[in-house]
Amino acid sequence: MEELNILFMNHSPPDTGHADDQIADMVPPRESGNPRRSGLWQAIGGGSLTVSIMVHGIFVIIALLIIWRTVAEPENVPDQIIPGGGGGGSIGERHAAHQRRAVTHAQPAGQLVARNGSSYTIPNTASLLVSMSALQTRPMGGGGNGPGAGGGDDDGIGEGMGKSLGDGWGPGRGPGIVNIPNFMRSRCMRSERLQRMRENGGSEQCETAVTSSLRWLKEIQNKDGSWGESHKGGMTGLALLAYLGHCETPESPVYGETVLKGLTYLLELGAKNKPPFDGVYSAKPASNSSTYEHGIAAYAIGEMYSFSKLGTRPIPGLRESFERGAAIIIEKQNPRGAWGYKDGIGYDPYGRDDLSVTGWQFQALKAARHTGLKISGLSPAVKKVEKYLESVQTADGGFGSPDRAQHYNQWNLTGAALLGLQTLGAGNAGTINKGIRWLVNETGKEPLDWNSDCYLYTWYYNTQALFQKGGTPWKLWNDQFQKLILENQNVEGSYKVEGVGAVAAAGSSAAGGDAHIYRTCMCTLMLEVYYRYLKVGD
Repeated sequence: MEELNILFMNHSPPDTGHADDQIADMVPPRESGNPRRSGLWQAIGGGSLTVSIMVHGIFVIIALLIIWRTVAEPENVPDQIIPGGGGGGSIGERHAAHQRRAVTHAQPAGQLVARNGSSYTIPNTASLLVSMSALQTRPMGGGGNGPGAGGGDDDGIGEGMGKSLGDGWGPGRGPGIVNIPNFMRSRCMRSERLQRMRENGGSEQCETAVTSSLRWLKEIQNKDGSWGESHKGGMTGLALLAYLGHCETPESPVYGETVLKGLTYLLELGAKNKPPFDGVYSAKPASNSSTYEHGIAAYAIGEMYSFSKLGTRPIPGLRESFERGAAIIIEKQNPRGAWGYKDGIGYDPYGRDDLSVTGWQFQALKAARHTGLKISGLSPAVKKVEKYLESVQTADGGFGSPDRAQHYNQWNLTGAALLGLQTLGAGNAGTINKGIRWLVNETGKEPLDWNSDCYLYTWYYNTQALFQKGGTPWKLWNDQFQKLILENQNVEGSYKVEGVGAVAAAGSSAAGGDAHIYRTCMCTLMLEVYYRYLKVGD
């Protein structure tokens, strides 16, 4: 078997005014020259009646103007805004969005820049950030019952008070988050995140570790918006996934610019590659590592689209880029339902299967399904990968080679296969449970150790698969992995170098100078598991 270094794995391969009306001073009518009429008028209270009629008439006119303005509002203004994130962003209800429409209309159109002759344009980052600044001049969140914005918690997510029609404040009602897919909502409110962590075995210390990592990632972002040196496409995708896991989007007050710059980098990266690599999110599209990079980046962009389509401002080129990225993955799937690679061509649809690279591809397809976009061939591709995953289960119950000292071994790959079967569709319960039992038994035989045989790729998938299972299997895993992740975070937010075993030795340097970014992103994604997604059965 040809020895190839695998990116992102600690083991060897393959494994989204009105002007106020001026009211004049009102005085009683002058007495007419006819004393009889004047007396009669006064007798029936003519002066006060006139004033009353005038006042009520003015109120009627104002009410009609309000109704007219409401009906006349343009239909193409979104009723929701994109989640602002855990760093202090905001999400409003439908009526709260109406209050902000005047602000939205006043924004200048973002400049669009054509990139390298591509067929679409992407946002000029500086211009889009300036145009979004108006949205951050007033609270945008709060589930107010009336048509107004309410004050939220430090996430700004629809909690607290909602401003009613008058000048007073009414109690906030409703979820605050509108039209965000249910499985993604729990990541977008700090109170919800903390509740989810308590319910699932996490703690506030986990949340503190996540926010510390996000701050560190912001500080080390490259000027061009990317992360890393050798594998910018993959590292930028991982960083964006970490931010999205905390509901940080281009409209987040704290991390908005960071996220937007990273997204713009990936859109440019895919646009500048020429056929047959057009749309591939890698600076080295013909390399082995490009298949990992593209799968990870496509996964991040798919999640970004699911959020951005609810935003106040569309991101030009985002949909087209993701559709192309997903199409590449579907086109390169081999007849058996897996993916592979070959140096010089990148994806190799006619070569051997690689379960490790397949894991990132099916996560991108999962994100594609959640977007609701009509992507040709998506459903058949998902069904094919499910059949492939089932086909590589061994008699022991794991997925991959039974020999833990060999490549494609079960310890490294079982979590990835299980996650695919759990989240892509109606996976066979017997197959899944057999795999879970094998994974739990192996973990019991050899407990996790940060300083030896620490495969973060494996831990990442095992964490998600066992979280999806829940119950005793999850508790056993959670008690081990959480402690080690928290203990090995550096003060500034990054993570200490982990120890690797013999199998991983050949590939441990594959990430090169990007290893510190890869390590931090993977650990952050693991700590976000408590709230990133709901369990499939929820």
